[in-house]
Amino acid sequence: MHRPLTIVALAASGLFAFTSTAAADTLTVCASGCQYTSINAAIDASSDGDIIQLLAETYQEDAVIDTDGKAITLQGATDDAGNAASILDGGGSHHVLQCINDEDGNTAFINLMIQNGYTSGSGGGMYNKGSSPTLTNCTFTGNSASMGGGMLNESSSPTLTNCTFTDNSAGTDGGGMYNDSSSPTLTDCTFTENSAVDYGGGIYNESGSATLDICTFTSNSAYAGGGVCNFSSIQQLTECTFTSNSAVDGGGMYNFSGSTDLTDCVFLSNAATTSGSGGGMYNISFNIPTLTNCRFTNNSAEGDGAGMFDSIDSSALITESFFCAN
Repeated sequence: MHRPLTIVALAASGLFAFTSTAAADTLTVCASGCQYTSINAAIDASSDGDIIQLLAETYQEDAVIDTDGKAITLQGATDDAGNAASILDGGGSHHVLQCINDEDGNTAFINLMIQNGYTSGSGGGMYNKGSSPTLTNCTFTGNSASMGGGMLNESSSPTLTNCTFTDNSAGTDGGGMYNDSSSPTLTDCTFTENSAVDYGGGIYNESGSATLDICTFTSNSAYAGGGVCNFSSIQQLTECTFTSNSAVDGGGMYNFSGSTDLTDCVFLSNAATTSGSGGGMYNISFNIPTLTNCRFTNNSAEGDGAGMFDSIDSSALITESFFCAN
């Protein structure tokens, strides 16, 4: 790596001050012809501000890819349609990525497909603990774990933009994403065909807060909260769409305690199955969601509340919203 020396002339005194300024390097990784053949080796050699550039290949490291607390960018290539074309493959033997050393928003992941991660614990695709990285145009697919098949955030606040979670699974909660005492921000993200045995096929939130803007949840499934399960957490959703998600209770969303604020959201053709309730939404244990300009259409329930079900201790506050053909 080359760190240039900047010479600053001090005309008034006739002296020269020598100041070392670090310039970002780009480290390339590919199977042949690049500086490195291993992503972890490139991370070991990197410094804060560096970019690790991947070609449009499949990378299968023998270990978890760990950014070691460095403020670096792991950047992949894209195809002609702008989709991530650099594939990080866990080979079904470990989770693919982790940030566990106080990484903040200056640690970034761009244009990556994270697939086939597996762990019997937390975060099949990515595990964040006490860290808040930035992810842009990343896809999580075919990952699995006991909790958080695609991603698990523990005391973390990552920022995700234009990311996709598809066909991830959890043995318990959070097929696509599990947030534990965390405050993620998601914008223009998509959750499709993720599944959880228990709660939160798309996302499971517990004891934290989550902000979702212009996100879509389609064909996700779980025992409760096919699209999203909110457990003693605060969540705010704007312009989000829930379509064809299913669960025994809360096909689109299941809210237990905590609070939920929805604005301009759509619940379409979600289902509560097996004599369950709340095709679009299920509210229980003093969760009082606030809905403004939302639409519930063509949702179904084999039990009660095709559009929405409120238990005796919960009741939604609804303004300028539309319920039809449920």
